[in-house]
Amino acid sequence: MVSMSLAAPCHPRNDGTGAPSCDRGGGGGGGQMDAFELNELSEQQATGESRYLEFLRVSDLSSGLYVLPAGAEDTQQPHDEDEVYSVLSGRASIVVEDETRAVQAGSVVYVAAHVEHRFVDITEELRVLVFFAASGQRREATSPQG
Repeated sequence: MVSMSLAAPCHPRNDGTGAPSCDRGGGGGGGQMDAFELNELSEQQATGESRYLEFLRVSDLSSGLYVLPAGAEDTQQPHDEDEVYSVLSGRASIVVEDETRAVQAGSVVYVAAHVEHRFVDITEELRVLVFFAASGQRREATSPQG
């Protein structure tokens, strides 16, 4: 049995975009690993001012926790990166260009870069893991909030 220690969530910094972010450096490979506990990430997100907490950023990927209360308006704009949403809890719909689909715990949605999209009809607090792919260059801080 191999033991491993869990890395604490990175301490967010505000880079001027309004989205907390962190940088873990190099990225994939080299035996590097970070592990996160959702309950700790949730606590960290809840104490911040943003609905989005970026907890991992490496050269080709960033990940964050996005929380939208019931009835909230999702004001995000299209991003420069492809993105995957994994719904942890809650109920809503997602509009991607002219297509609308209901989402709930267990839903996974891919959205291509530069495509209009947002969550609507949020009937239960929506908690979503967000994964951004790199866009050819080292990614600048991005959040679902734009």
